[in-house]
Amino acid sequence: MCTIREQEEKLFAEWIKHEEWIHREDWTDMSDCPVEDFFCRDGLHFTGEPERHQEGDSVWWTMKGDGKQEELWKKAFIKPVFLCKDHNGYETVDVREETGYSGDLFYSRFYKKYLVLLYALANYNQQTNVFPSFEEASHIDNFWQGEKGFFHTPVVRINLKKISGGSSCSNRVLEKYIINDKPFIDQQREIYKGANVFVCCHGGENWNPIWDLLTWKESDYGWFPDLKPYEPSRGYIWYSPSKKVIVIWEYHMSDRVSSWEYYQAIPYLKEFFEAHKGFLE
Repeated sequence: MCTIREQEEKLFAEWIKHEEWIHREDWTDMSDCPVEDFFCRDGLHFTGEPERHQEGDSVWWTMKGDGKQEELWKKAFIKPVFLCKDHNGYETVDVREETGYSGDLFYSRFYKKYLVLLYALANYNQQTNVFPSFEEASHIDNFWQGEKGFFHTPVVRINLKKISGGSSCSNRVLEKYIINDKPFIDQQREIYKGANVFVCCHGGENWNPIWDLLTWKESDYGWFPDLKPYEPSRGYIWYSPSKKVIVIWEYHMSDRVSSWEYYQAIPYLKEFFEAHKGFLE
């Protein structure tokens, strides 16, 4: 039986070959670049501890993975998958080993919202239907290096555009990647058995390609064509009765909204679990 990591690597090797199609297109600014140099590996994040390195004035952090992420994933009640656009950086990167730090600076706008929401999902108590308070979840000593924080939490992050890009990615470009890469995106999703909470990190617009991927009802394109809103949540919480999954409609993690605004889905999710007892069991 292959591990999740081995399945990811096998898929990425095939995916990189497939991505040569971008060299024939003129709508992507990556068409003249070697695909492998800008292919973003992502998926199930390592668990372990971050390690600080310094050479002169240069400071960087790496992950010391301990190999327990797959075991933790299998045991987790909520198995979250964050669906994002692409990696910002024009470089090769492995999201599975990211620490959230660059030098001695925390990526507050992107990572704080991501890790605060993740902390809440990872530390939900299904017996009492209680999530951590925002005050607990938003404290860096908890969500970053705390014993119940990022480096000890199973989480999947998938960039639907696997070629790294700039500071923004238009819906038109993202849609083209999703359409061209759909079989590979589907295969990656299948690697994470039991995934039951999908966070759509593209909110704020009436239409976006990530939402199409989740909901498309006209063909076999969509993952959850029977997705319906939990009405009291004002559009934050959606669920598939047939697949037993929940979708959280969220802002993009780089949007200029506060961490509290990003956390507003959690009280609605608590209400949903109260109204639909045993939904994920």
